[in-house]
Amino acid sequence: MRKPNRNRPNALKHGAFAKTAVLPWEDPEQFEELHSSLIEEWAPVGPTEQDAVFSIAMGMWRKRRLARFINTARQRCELDPNHAAYNETYALRVFSGLIAFAPDQFENYLTALTAHAAARLRQNFRRENFQSTSEWVHAVQKEVETVMLPAAARFDGSSGRVQDAAFFTIEVIKDEVAVQERIDATIDRAVKRLIQTKAMKQMLPRISPNGTEQIQSSKPNGSAKVVNYEGRTDGQRSAGGS
Repeated sequence: MRKPNRNRPNALKHGAFAKTAVLPWEDPEQFEELHSSLIEEWAPVGPTEQDAVFSIAMGMWRKRRLARFINTARQRCELDPNHAAYNETYALRVFSGLIAFAPDQFENYLTALTAHAAARLRQNFRRENFQSTSEWVHAVQKEVETVMLPAAARFDGSSGRVQDAAFFTIEVIKDEVAVQERIDATIDRAVKRLIQTKAMKQMLPRISPNGTEQIQSSKPNGSAKVVNYEGRTDGQRSAGGS
């Protein structure tokens, strides 16, 4: 596991950035790691540059969120017996793991199985026929893993590609590409804004509080020539002056 770099600025200290960027079910530390990496890469100075870097972080975070959303949607379809992308092997494995974690949710978990498989487990493994919950769970898992899973695997064969095609329809792909393009455009605008801001700061004269511009001399002694806001050096009178 990658350890956070303690030398990086803490991105969560920049206002309420993390609160607005991270949804309740997301990991704020992951966003902090991403934001801090971008701060380290771009070294923003001032609120304008910091805001641009945050916009880049938000865009990249949304791309990750989109990938998670698509993966979650696909898993949901693979656990839906009525969907063309249903994966019986995957559903049985998930069921076997969940029944040990929360056996009281047995009926709810059966909804991820085909009607035939659910009826078989209900009929052959009634809870009252076992002395303990652990004994019952073990018997159900044994049936799933030694009988039902091998049968489903033989039936599924190479259906993985078929299931992928059933989920990744043309409409789904078009929607994903459209969202990706919008997010990338947002990131590109933020990068352009950041670069322009940095360039503008380098071009602007450094004006001191008394209205003079400090121009660093190229002489070896490093002395500076002071120019007032009218463009005259100290001691030089303006045109027409006495």
